[in-house]
Amino acid sequence: MSIRCLRESDVTDTAIPLRDAGIVRRAKPLLGTLVDIAVGAADSEFALTAIGASFAEIRDVHRLMSFHEPASDVSRINRAAAGEPVEVDPRTAEVLRLATELQNASDGAFDCTVAPVLVLHRLLPRMNSWNEARPQFHERHAELFSSRVRRIPAFTIDACSVVKQRECLVDLGGIAKGYAVDRAVDAVTSLAAASRYTIDSVLVNAGGDLRYHGRNAVPIRLRDPRNPAQLSGAVAISDGALASSSTSGLYGRTHEVSPLIDPVGRIPLPLGAGVTIAAPCCAIADALTKVALITGNATHPLFARYGASVVQFLAPPLLSSGHR
Repeated sequence: MSIRCLRESDVTDTAIPLRDAGIVRRAKPLLGTLVDIAVGAADSEFALTAIGASFAEIRDVHRLMSFHEPASDVSRINRAAAGEPVEVDPRTAEVLRLATELQNASDGAFDCTVAPVLVLHRLLPRMNSWNEARPQFHERHAELFSSRVRRIPAFTIDACSVVKQRECLVDLGGIAKGYAVDRAVDAVTSLAAASRYTIDSVLVNAGGDLRYHGRNAVPIRLRDPRNPAQLSGAVAISDGALASSSTSGLYGRTHEVSPLIDPVGRIPLPLGAGVTIAAPCCAIADALTKVALITGNATHPLFARYGASVVQFLAPPLLSSGHR
């Protein structure tokens, strides 16, 4: 992966490869956003077939890992009792292993079990067993995030099975979109390799979480974390990924709140912060945006460990949890 900042004068519409001849491009609403896939190939029929395979992978990730879908692996894990084995797709197991690895390595800054806080603020739908209308919900919610409970590993995971070691609610929204982007790119490159067909480029962009594979670097415009309608600069990226997260609010129970949660303080992050991270793969970039925002640390040791770097950063105010 390589990435470099560009001057605005270096970026023109005609410089963006997605507009070049030989690029086949399609977009569909998936993952709660508009997913744009562009494949550069001499044979447009092959490019369309490859794009179809990419969208199929993204649909699979949504089907398996959506908090909202009752039949998803995530929903079945959430309904299971602690100690009960749940058979899952190998892709779900792979994401849970990575999420657990990142949680341990970040000292809990990345945590895929913060869903009860999102349920509390009505940013995720409640489940029957997690009804916030019950008098004991707040006590149960506090207990789940106590330091004593959080020291217990959430899962044991093998190739196709997950067992919860403690009561928890899983939400893979902080990493699954990036993983879906990676799977979509890999679908194109794998199909090309199996067909012994050379492609020039593939770019998958899921609402700002993107990965690019190609012979030449591609310029990517960056949005201002404080005002996503405005552009804040541009970078050129080659064989790598970018992911952005911000604490721009969603309308929760009674007021605007951030969808990003401080796992230690059990509270939404302050509004008005944002970050863009470059990494070799989009799942890592996606997850590390949460580590950056929750710790407020643009030079967190995890970035170097995973070959990632901060491209732009607007830090949140000091948190009360001790992460900053």
